[in-house]
Amino acid sequence: MDFEPASAGAEADLGHFVRDLALCLSVHRDRSPALVWPDGIDAVVAGAGRELPELTSALGALLGSEVTSSFVELPVGGSSDGNTAETDLMLLPVKGSCGGRVEPSVPGLGSAVLEHALELRLRVGEVLYVPRGFVYTLDAVHTPCTLQVLALHPLVW
Repeated sequence: MDFEPASAGAEADLGHFVRDLALCLSVHRDRSPALVWPDGIDAVVAGAGRELPELTSALGALLGSEVTSSFVELPVGGSSDGNTAETDLMLLPVKGSCGGRVEPSVPGLGSAVLEHALELRLRVGEVLYVPRGFVYTLDAVHTPCTLQVLALHPLVW
């Protein structure tokens, strides 16, 4: 049996997580919302509620973007309605779950890839990609929910 130090395993998990997000974005970026179940999510959930600079720097380097991280806390019964994504977002529940809805902000925008609103239940282990310009709502919170929000900003030269 091979032994791998805990820190090496966490780094590998984070690498898998970043890789899976990048693969998702290679298909859906600027086109349509997407739900992904990335490998290595445990490395992110283990750090629930705290910044992981290695996550934002690794993802930013792979995508050629600046990646920032923030957290959204939703109490039981809470909601966050009608938010227009100003930049591409990745929403990751790190505690609890919530309902989600994503739709184009302007009728006809993205209609080729999203004819109807996408409605889902967002749980720990899943990541929801919301393209810039799409409207998202978070609701149906039955237990307190913490989401990590990764915002992808284009690099300005």
